[in-house]
Amino acid sequence: MEIMDIVCRWQGSAHDARIFHNSRLKLKFETNEVKGILLGDSGYPLLPYLFTPVLRPESASERRYNISHIRTRCTVEHTFGVWKRRFPCLSMKLRVKLFTAQKVILACAVLHNVAMQNHDPMPDRMPAMPRLEVPVQRLQPVHGRPNAIPAAFIERHFGDEVIIFEKINMIWK
Repeated sequence: MEIMDIVCRWQGSAHDARIFHNSRLKLKFETNEVKGILLGDSGYPLLPYLFTPVLRPESASERRYNISHIRTRCTVEHTFGVWKRRFPCLSMKLRVKLFTAQKVILACAVLHNVAMQNHDPMPDRMPAMPRLEVPVQRLQPVHGRPNAIPAAFIERHFGDEVIIFEKINMIWK
């Protein structure tokens, strides 16, 4: 529940994909400085390291992937809720100049991370974990050819063989 990267350059709200496109985190993934997988909603592009839910899942593995994807993204939404609860000024319009607002937002992110690292108690009256009804998209072709990376990942981690293997391991334990 820590904030890894923050982009606060524009006044008002900006689209998630625009913020991601201008983030240091994207650059780190593009230059292979950071390895792993990011999860995003359908507002994000499908990239080799950025996975989105599958629109109209056709297989059991795609359905299991979507469920896991949405549950994991709930943690992100919960983090925003904690952050806004800890710093109520983030839930309202900051009535300061853009430069000052950027500094306030950055300071709140740093202080939130310090609070999390020091295991400070969560703010009172935490909102319930949101139930996300996430709009999803179909695996889209990248540069005219199907993007096989998410499909292979889904089959490798959520396919029927994985479920059978887990059940066998449960029997043997």
